[in-house]
Amino acid sequence: MHGKLCRWTLLLTVLFCLNGEKIRATTFLQFQSTYLSDGWFQYQMHVVPDPFFTEQDVTTLTIGFTNQIDSVSATNSWSCTQSNNGYSNWEFTNGIPVPPYTETFLLRSSETSFRLANIANHDIQTAIVLVSLVLADFAPPIGGGSVYSQNIIGYAKMSCLIPCRPEEADGSPTNFVFTLKLLPDVEIKQLMQDANNKIIGVDFTWDSESTFVLQGSSDFNSWTNIAYLWSYPPETQWTTNQSLGDFGNFFRLALVATGHASNLPPLNPTAQPTSLVKTKTMISEPTTPRVTSFNVSHGNINVNVATQAGQATQVQAVDRHGTVLQTRQLRPQGSSVTATFGAASLPETVFFRASAVE
Repeated sequence: MHGKLCRWTLLLTVLFCLNGEKIRATTFLQFQSTYLSDGWFQYQMHVVPDPFFTEQDVTTLTIGFTNQIDSVSATNSWSCTQSNNGYSNWEFTNGIPVPPYTETFLLRSSETSFRLANIANHDIQTAIVLVSLVLADFAPPIGGGSVYSQNIIGYAKMSCLIPCRPEEADGSPTNFVFTLKLLPDVEIKQLMQDANNKIIGVDFTWDSESTFVLQGSSDFNSWTNIAYLWSYPPETQWTTNQSLGDFGNFFRLALVATGHASNLPPLNPTAQPTSLVKTKTMISEPTTPRVTSFNVSHGNINVNVATQAGQATQVQAVDRHGTVLQTRQLRPQGSSVTATFGAASLPETVFFRASAVE
């Protein structure tokens, strides 16, 4: 079976068709770490437009960095606000730019050995970006449902090279690039075959009910629209009685609507479909309670919440699939309160939300 599938290629990322414009998803940023020499490390952060968000602000960069003795920012936009307890914290000083943009940082450690931080093993000695986001109306749900708070605050860990004691060095190369995706892409898991080994369908994963168009190509340049199809989370299998080989040997999915749209226009084989994204009900950020900021300290995530004195408040850590990971219930004495979460027990990407408890 694998031998018969080898000539077919799956395109694993989603393509967004918005107002006829093709947009590739869904990289948020790339983070490149390089060991130069004599304890000097270079970190370069390239932030690119992510179609899942109408606003995407990186507010703070924290790098787990042992024995820091010097630092340089390649631009005037950032400043090092703190360097202790094994961390170096950087924040924008002249306003946050609109992507795309690139920022470069040079840090020096008294240690001249290095290793690659392993975020899969909950390594908190790594790079962490704090983000403030506004969801696009077609983005996958964070927390479920169709009503979104306009603003979302969260963080994401990124593997990078960090200084270490000589006995901790792992032989990593001197350059490493990490690609950060805050929300998951649609993923075609496999092409489906009939008894005659003809390709007749796709098996894909997507976190919400949406409407896609399946496209095929033989050269990655011209794409043919094959059919509209609906997703049924978490995994969808779609088949047809026609061989997909008639449309090429490369396939991708384009998102055209959130929810199961039925009033779709005729599918012109070559024209790019216009987005039929339904507008989700947006609500303004409530006065209280709401997450205002957070910071990393001693392996903990301290989430600051604006609220009202005596108002029972619930703060939740939610993963990018909308699953609630941890909940803190607090009764503040004043107009703000801090909820503390253990960073080691949380995944690489986490969002925080606050609500009043009746």
